[in-house]
Amino acid sequence: MGAGGGAAALLGISGCSSGGGGGQANSVESNSKVTLPTYVEYGGITPDLPASATGVDPAFRHFPKERPKSVPDKPGNGETVTGMANIFLPVPPGAGSNSYWAGLNDRLGVDLKMQMVPAADYEQKFATTIAGNELPDVLQMRPVANLPALLDKRFTRLDEHLAGDAIKKYPNLANIPTRTWKSAVYNGGIYGVPIPRGAVQLYSFIRQDLFEAAGVSPEPKSFAELTDAAKALTNPKARRWAFGAWNQVRDYLQMMNKAPNGWREEGGKLTHQYETPEYKQGIADLTQLWNAGVIHPDSFSDQLPFKNLFNAGTIAINAIDGYLGWNQYIQTAAGNPKFKLGLMPAYTREGGELAPWWQGGGIYSITALKKQTDPKKIELVLRVLNWLAAPFGTDEYVYRVFGKEGVDHTVNADGDPTLTQAGQTNTAIPIRYLADAPAVVYQPGRPQDADVQHAYQTKVLAKASVNPTVGLFSNTSATKNAVLDKAISDGVKDIVQGRKPMSTLDDLVRTWRNTGGDAMRKEYETQLQTR
Repeated sequence: MGAGGGAAALLGISGCSSGGGGGQANSVESNSKVTLPTYVEYGGITPDLPASATGVDPAFRHFPKERPKSVPDKPGNGETVTGMANIFLPVPPGAGSNSYWAGLNDRLGVDLKMQMVPAADYEQKFATTIAGNELPDVLQMRPVANLPALLDKRFTRLDEHLAGDAIKKYPNLANIPTRTWKSAVYNGGIYGVPIPRGAVQLYSFIRQDLFEAAGVSPEPKSFAELTDAAKALTNPKARRWAFGAWNQVRDYLQMMNKAPNGWREEGGKLTHQYETPEYKQGIADLTQLWNAGVIHPDSFSDQLPFKNLFNAGTIAINAIDGYLGWNQYIQTAAGNPKFKLGLMPAYTREGGELAPWWQGGGIYSITALKKQTDPKKIELVLRVLNWLAAPFGTDEYVYRVFGKEGVDHTVNADGDPTLTQAGQTNTAIPIRYLADAPAVVYQPGRPQDADVQHAYQTKVLAKASVNPTVGLFSNTSATKNAVLDKAISDGVKDIVQGRKPMSTLDDLVRTWRNTGGDAMRKEYETQLQTR
């Protein structure tokens, strides 16, 4: 049991059955009857390239010149609001010595006090916070053991504020797509606000300049073509390999082999990717690439700095990385005139057609509000979250992301804001993990990037593979999945590196099933029957 599960146990939250997606506090049937928030798309700004029904994000070549206000009044009137979220950057200066934070408080009309927890430590901090008796007003959640019962006991059910047309009181929250709200439904009600993420979820990044120098296509259309391209890109004497992190290559190959996106559902029955011949073929292909010497020799190290190696040109392909990494790669490589970032779609193993792209679950996390004796405090916190979720291009968005012009950011002749060094430090407060706007495609000062990313999303999402368990909760998964997945990964590492034969994969999968895989399947299938 992870730290989060321990926290739930300390609270005395028990009696949770494996069926019903989390226990007695969570009714599967009632979850299927929840009225999700009405989606009202923000129409104040028109993108250069539109969003699509398949999940392609709207794209902007330049920052909108008009920056309308989406929140007419300050959310608060001097009250204090407390929050806790993970942070991936150094902790910024506090409100007393951070002009951005002071300005944020002024615009919100509240004294926002944030606990900023390094991402690597968040699970443990979450556990101790839950186990204690001092919850902040708003909290970034984790999928811990007995989560439905935990939400029922300690957090606010939000249906009266957010279900159906009630959400129109908070128009920026209504702008969050409907599909993302499914992950905030527990116990027959809405228990949080989702932090939205794009449907594409992942990009396959390539150093297009290295592809061009090697004279190979950035779109290998079969496993054979991918292997040939990888060999052409690899030169150990020059300290260059085609691929970096092994698990990225594994997942890309799984897509090429049309393995399920997590689970495959047929007639209400689920099959995990581990159990499929497609997965086994993907591992065989990974072994072949490893034996060909085209994967970085330190690929299996958990500390492999794959992003740094990619930017340095030591590896040419980051086969699977978060789509939001585009901005990071561009910023990091700003001093390298040869650097050219590209994107590589996945074709089926035998070639001839695009492979089904693994569509994301649509969220990063959900934000829950602790139970309050004063209903007006709930409305205040929701007004604050509504401000923080202001859409791209609005006046509120500009300040939330870029801070004050001349201090935290500068604006070029085309109207594109860019963070200053001071701004990168000041604006690091992790408010985006309390509430956020739907994603858009935009890169300051690089209008061509909007076209590249929009076209890529359009291509790969035209044939997407959806995980059928998105929006469902498995208590077994929350308590055991990390350990079970690690056992599979460790075993696959041994197979790929030749320490164990391929036949041991069947034993790994059998153990996975017996120690939790079958239990997860049962929990998910029970919920699928009532969708």
